[in-house]
Amino acid sequence: MKKILALAIALVMALSLTAFAEIELRAAWWGGQERHNNTMAAMDAYAEANGIKIGYEPNSWSSYFETLATQSVGKNLPDILQMSTTDIINYATNGQIVDLYQFVDEGIIDLTYVDPASLSGGTVDGKLAGFTTGTNTVTVIYNKAIFDQAGVEYPADDWTWSDYIATVQEIYEATGIQSDIPFLTEARWVVETWVRAFGYDFFSEDGKSLPWADDEAVKAAVAGAIQDIYDGVKAGWFIDPEVQLAWATTEENYIVQGKSACAFLLSNYYGVYAAALDADKGELGMAMLPTIDDGTQSGMYLNSNMYWCISANSQYPEEAAKLLNYMINSTDAAAYIGTDRGISLSSAVRDFLANSETTDAATTNVLNYVSAVSKVVSTVNPADPANSAEPISVLKVDYQAVMYGEMSAEDCVKDFVEQATVMLAK
Repeated sequence: MKKILALAIALVMALSLTAFAEIELRAAWWGGQERHNNTMAAMDAYAEANGIKIGYEPNSWSSYFETLATQSVGKNLPDILQMSTTDIINYATNGQIVDLYQFVDEGIIDLTYVDPASLSGGTVDGKLAGFTTGTNTVTVIYNKAIFDQAGVEYPADDWTWSDYIATVQEIYEATGIQSDIPFLTEARWVVETWVRAFGYDFFSEDGKSLPWADDEAVKAAVAGAIQDIYDGVKAGWFIDPEVQLAWATTEENYIVQGKSACAFLLSNYYGVYAAALDADKGELGMAMLPTIDDGTQSGMYLNSNMYWCISANSQYPEEAAKLLNYMINSTDAAAYIGTDRGISLSSAVRDFLANSETTDAATTNVLNYVSAVSKVVSTVNPADPANSAEPISVLKVDYQAVMYGEMSAEDCVKDFVEQATVMLAK
């Protein structure tokens, strides 16, 4: 009896300790230092208000998924983690992240101010694999002071590819100031605007092919635009690719040093770049990407920027869902983070940012810009196909090879289409 009593007391004590143990979640994401600081500040506020602890595992884009891959092998993924539009499918189909619809059904994740249709980007096989952090798009940012110095008009949203090439050439000839090579580190983002201008999606609906692969006119137009860029590299209008690829931080980018007239970016980066540019070196404007010549429509598109997900090995999935809901719906969180991860899906958050006296000019500019693009583009791209990472990488490598003079523009397009056709069909 004494042994039984002792065991009972020990069990009660263990349960008591468990009941009063503080919950500790782990959160992981990639980004620059400003994103790290703002995300931790938002989560710190939540943790303090809710009596939990949050361990932070921020990382750089280049190392993030390598770290996750190692953690996934040991079933040690963070409770809440950030996912890209490509990797979310692999993690979802491998059962490494959970279906968030269960938390929506339980009322833990609130969709009161969210259009359910906007969840499609994070839906994989009918399950809500990730909640979109926000919507973003592509943009050309330009230094108004450099345009003024060159006597060149600011770009209009309806400018053409020929207008763009003439603009960077004219500015260089007038001032000696170059422009960034468009999307040198992620060619897909500019190539997509070119094929969309001819009415094609970049990937087929089933993710098994490139719907524009057999259209010789489109492929010729894409090759021609890539050739225009390489011609500009040789002529000096565009920055040397070796120099541009060496930039590791925002501060190293020429556009924030006042040494570049134009740069192609994702819209959520605008605020970071605008903040990094000293006021005496100019002011950054935003314009839609130029429409490729002979295109029949705008090539602009909206993307789910990235996703918040919950790992399948989380010990506290409901608590992780509550934190995720805070990041999605809280205006307090939005006050810290702004539009860094895209324009929020929550109309309440968007209204808060648009009307808050504390919202800075850069955030307002991004809100207005994405709103303008939304009037041109009606739908948000779905997540990339499961087999898309390899072909996207091929395009990136081939595009860079052209800029180094190691491959022709025609061979770049030909090689990408051939390899992508095989890879996507697997």
